[in-house]
Amino acid sequence: MKILVIGSGGREHALALKFKQDVKVSEVYCAPGNPLMAKDGIHCQDISMDDFPTLIDFARENNISWTFVGPEIPLFNGIVDAFQAAGLQIFGPSQSASRLESSKHFAKEVMQAQGVPTAAYATYNHLAQAQAAVKAAEFPLVIKADGPAAGKGVKIVQDLASALEFLEEIFSDNRYGSQNEVVIEEYLEGIEFSCFSLVGKGQILHLPLAQDHKRAYDHDRGPNTGGMGAYSPVPFVSQSVFNDVVNRIVEPVLKEMDARDFPYYGVLYTGLILTQEGPKVIEFNTRFGDPETQVVLPLLGDNFAGVIDDLLQGRPSQLTREADQVSLGVVLAAEGYPGTYQKGMVLDELITKLPDGLQIYGAGVELREGHYEAKGGRILMLVAKGSSYEICRDQVYQFLGQHQIAGTFYRKDIGHWVLDKREGVG
Repeated sequence: MKILVIGSGGREHALALKFKQDVKVSEVYCAPGNPLMAKDGIHCQDISMDDFPTLIDFARENNISWTFVGPEIPLFNGIVDAFQAAGLQIFGPSQSASRLESSKHFAKEVMQAQGVPTAAYATYNHLAQAQAAVKAAEFPLVIKADGPAAGKGVKIVQDLASALEFLEEIFSDNRYGSQNEVVIEEYLEGIEFSCFSLVGKGQILHLPLAQDHKRAYDHDRGPNTGGMGAYSPVPFVSQSVFNDVVNRIVEPVLKEMDARDFPYYGVLYTGLILTQEGPKVIEFNTRFGDPETQVVLPLLGDNFAGVIDDLLQGRPSQLTREADQVSLGVVLAAEGYPGTYQKGMVLDELITKLPDGLQIYGAGVELREGHYEAKGGRILMLVAKGSSYEICRDQVYQFLGQHQIAGTFYRKDIGHWVLDKREGVG
């Protein structure tokens, strides 16, 4: 098989590398990709992920077996519909089905129709309405921009002043893109985790659970980011809780999407919080998460590409997994992220001295005059796999500590929920 991956970040690097490990795969391409993918033998193509006609031409001319979409924006813009209209196979949801992520309001309506456990909410499409609502509300509460916001249009607000400021940022300052609606919902207490499901023709396969760390700084402080690190699996989620997630959340949502004539295929990412009443939905994403992908995929067997092929063809399939292994990864970010951040830091010290047992997934990296340099907020992710979280943590942090890069930072407490022995929650 020849496979094309759409995207350029760490998630796409992990996907392409996992596909490359399958003996059924002869070539893996990535558009546009990044220099660290190229270093790992992935064929990067200088094609924008939004240039659907050129991507379709490339897939045809290179006899691509199927295409896998990494990021959300091409899905929202209809890349799956475009490829399918051209007679090409592609793994991901349609533009209509991807509204589960692109509209928080739509996702809430789908959940409400099936009685899926989630936070109580209300929606407002005018600033004045939203301001009046928060003035009458009890705090804390959660405010979400309805549309796409690169994972940053959500805030837990502790008081009225913070709520009014965030609403101004959404409606007036357009800090999170062009938004015309907000979802205001109750604040849920608990521990967050992520569930990834592969949805094919007539079957659903579930991957190991993961936990992301969204806040920029240690002890879950600071602004929300795209994610500063993750680990997998999640030991505080019991089998009965996982069964609840599948039976009361994932399957009813897929049933409702079918009922609305938006059948769902592709990756369904269910963002969850484990509360005293059981698991509840925080959000849905219609693709793999970043950085969770980078810690989940290393735990799977080498037949992952074959599994995706089975799902596309409607054949029964099964995921394989390495026994008794865990994975933990830490994101290296540029100083200032998620705000205005530094660029141009030379990364060779990290990239060229990587020991066995560690994997670097590139994101905001470019190759200039023979040197790897930082160009994005989240620069790269360092991931270890081993028999315990402690071993993985020590490997990652020892290497990062020995190879400090000026102008960058990383969280020092990734995996604290399991490393601090707090797993008695679920």
